[in-house]
Amino acid sequence: DEEEDGGEEVVGSSLMQAPIAAPASGAVVGDPASSPPPAAKAPGASVDGWAYTATHLQRFLDELKGGMPGDSSLKGKGRVRPKQVEKRCKEILLAEGFVSNNENAGDGDDAGGGSGGRGGKQRAQWSSSSSSKNDFVEWSPIDKVKLGAALIRLLLDHTSFSPPGKNERGGDGRPPPEPAFRYLRKRVGERKYQAHVAIHPGLLDVAVGEGYADAASVLHMSMASGTRVQPMVVPPKDWTGVREGGYETIRVPFMRTRHCKTQKDSIERADLSLVMRGLNVLGKVPWKINPTVLDVALKCWDEGIVLGDIPSQTDLEVPPLPQALEYRDYTTLGDLDKKTALDSFRKYKDALNRHNRFKQKNMDLHSLRCSAILKLNQAKKFRDFGEVYFPYNVDFRGRAYPVPPHLSIVGSDLCRALLVFAHPKPLGKNGLYWLKVHLANLAGADKMSFDGRANFADENMDSVRAAVENPFGENDWWTKFDDPFQGLATCHEIVQAIDSGEPENYMCSLPVHMDGSCNGLQHYAALGRDRGGGKAVNLCVADKPQDVYIGEEGEMILLMNTLSNHALNAALNIYLGVMNKVIRRVALDADDMIKFDENSNDLTKGEKELLKKVKSARLVNGLIDRGVVKRTVMTSVYGVTYIGAKNQIGEKIEEKLEEKGCDIDEIEPEIHMACGYLAKLTMEVMGQQFKGARQTMNWLTQCARLIAAQGQPVSFISPIGVPVVQPYRQRRSYTVVTLLQNISLTNDSDVLPLHRQRQVSAFPPNYVHSLDSSHMLLTAIEMEKRGLQFSAVHDSYWTHPCDVEEMNSVLRESFIELYNRPLLEELKNTWELRYPSIAFPDIPAQGDLDLNDVRSAPYFFQ
Repeated sequence: DEEEDGGEEVVGSSLMQAPIAAPASGAVVGDPASSPPPAAKAPGASVDGWAYTATHLQRFLDELKGGMPGDSSLKGKGRVRPKQVEKRCKEILLAEGFVSNNENAGDGDDAGGGSGGRGGKQRAQWSSSSSSKNDFVEWSPIDKVKLGAALIRLLLDHTSFSPPGKNERGGDGRPPPEPAFRYLRKRVGERKYQAHVAIHPGLLDVAVGEGYADAASVLHMSMASGTRVQPMVVPPKDWTGVREGGYETIRVPFMRTRHCKTQKDSIERADLSLVMRGLNVLGKVPWKINPTVLDVALKCWDEGIVLGDIPSQTDLEVPPLPQALEYRDYTTLGDLDKKTALDSFRKYKDALNRHNRFKQKNMDLHSLRCSAILKLNQAKKFRDFGEVYFPYNVDFRGRAYPVPPHLSIVGSDLCRALLVFAHPKPLGKNGLYWLKVHLANLAGADKMSFDGRANFADENMDSVRAAVENPFGENDWWTKFDDPFQGLATCHEIVQAIDSGEPENYMCSLPVHMDGSCNGLQHYAALGRDRGGGKAVNLCVADKPQDVYIGEEGEMILLMNTLSNHALNAALNIYLGVMNKVIRRVALDADDMIKFDENSNDLTKGEKELLKKVKSARLVNGLIDRGVVKRTVMTSVYGVTYIGAKNQIGEKIEEKLEEKGCDIDEIEPEIHMACGYLAKLTMEVMGQQFKGARQTMNWLTQCARLIAAQGQPVSFISPIGVPVVQPYRQRRSYTVVTLLQNISLTNDSDVLPLHRQRQVSAFPPNYVHSLDSSHMLLTAIEMEKRGLQFSAVHDSYWTHPCDVEEMNSVLRESFIELYNRPLLEELKNTWELRYPSIAFPDIPAQGDLDLNDVRSAPYFFQ
């Protein structure tokens, strides 16, 4: 994706939901007496023994002012200024209706009237009326950072840890308390530092000790309960407005606007009823945790089995940091000494890069472990609930996402395998057939007919049963899937359905997926009525699925046997897929003869380029398959850059070289050069292969360039009514002074100049994303009308196995209904009204693709 929001938008303060729990054994913290009973009980909730109420905030205020018996004031400790913290906390209490205006206004200095200082100040009186959460004003980033730093300072200054053991005199007891947390800074540049807060090792052991004591546990459940937005155990509130919907008490935005004020203003005035209805359909689908998959995943974690999303728990050995070279003035060296010095410098840089690469790999492993822990812990928490729900919202392009960030169907293979429909349905006549097709898709056997895929499952039934009976036995067939946990879940459903004796009556809760065939290209082909592109991405009737990555091999072989060389070359451009075209070009480049001395120091620029191309082609020749080019082809219509394509291809090429026994660290420069060559070649082939899509993409790019040239953000309305304003601005950094340190923040508000390049390059993929979102939500609404369960991950549509045929019909009708509209004409008309001074180019001429063919195209979604 060109752009996706990372994380949730924080609105208001998390202090109102911050849990207060008993400290871990050994921790010494302030323990003030409880506040007097309030006049009217403040609203709150208790979940798993954690109390969420504003009384905790009032208790913190009392601690700050030192007005409770036995308490010591926190004032005057270092640079802490409690009055600033108190003022902000009082604003929260006032906004939520817990403190009266009169009382808040009466707080003066310490000698005056107030709620908890000297001179007999009155206690805060709770108000029985509570303001709506929608009346709360969001804090600015500066306020959040300053308060956060003040709270961290309080934590550092007023918490300690006394580890158990001998005291200083050798008797039984505890040694003197030590700071529970430390503030550390690390220099990362000439005038730049990074800071972090480190926990006392003994306190960390106490905190996680209980979780690791249980062999079936990953981490103590309280460690994973800090996520603000989690799955729900009751249906989410319907979206009825941009501020009303989702959670019962936590406010989440309807749209992830990336802080674009223009976007926020536009959705306030837009008719979003159709979008909200679609989100409500998705949010009301009840799910439950698949205990079989969860047990297998926990076993993998506990026993250190690396599989799918379960990463290795052992860090890689990091090569030693090379000794720094002494400074030398190269201008005073002779040619031989200079060559020796440059060779030494290259070796030093190679060793340094190798050291840094392994450090980065270990950091990546740590991130993967944290991600796995969060997913598994949330699955454990909701394991025993009969129904689990996921509220949805949209990003600025109108794409729907579940709000919980860790466990949801939009997540990885493990997340998807952990979730099944809460209410099963009988498989019916064809349900088992679609389960087998689903298993073949997960196993990678997805380029044959549906009947062929069902036969594939039957032919591997022994392996299917082995996966169910002993998943970690000698037959590890399922572990080699790209999505092993989803494959295992499907194996269980197939075996249980067969062993039930009546598969048609077997109650199945596993969703079956139907995925678009390179969906971005499908949308481009429909926009331009491109018959050639449509045929390549299965918009037309065919006996077997077309593979845009490989091409039609049978027809290619027939052509090679019947056509002349000239006719063959012309026909190959039609029938060769991207992969085969790339393989053909690489083989030709690898066979080029080098007619000059490769080691000469006097090579011309052209000779150097030829040498790079031939060396790169020889390195990757024979390594290219469907997987190498697939991601680049898929993301080409979403605006993938040369750097992005090179990284995508590099991951696959490194895997293949490792399988051949190559030391990829030793030949890293050669791999880097070869992947750049392959990325450039693949993108060149893509431009030749899909000329219709390229014409439409170029038109969209030209229009976006004209709009951005006037200093305006590119904006449009999606087919289902979502106003889209691209938020890309030239970011500016600024410094915030806090109690701890100076912190640099980035500002990308609407007052800053446009980032014209991003406004232009991001528009075509953003527009296509708005189209695939429109198709998905229209399908969701129609499925609800028919009383069928439906969910989706963008272009992957899910339903019960018994309802696959009906879903296939619905999604085709929705696609045809969407593209029977003159979408490009509508887009141009709205732009001409909005930007009357711009002369937009004519819309590209359309081809002769008949959209009605989609109804009979069996592999449109597969």
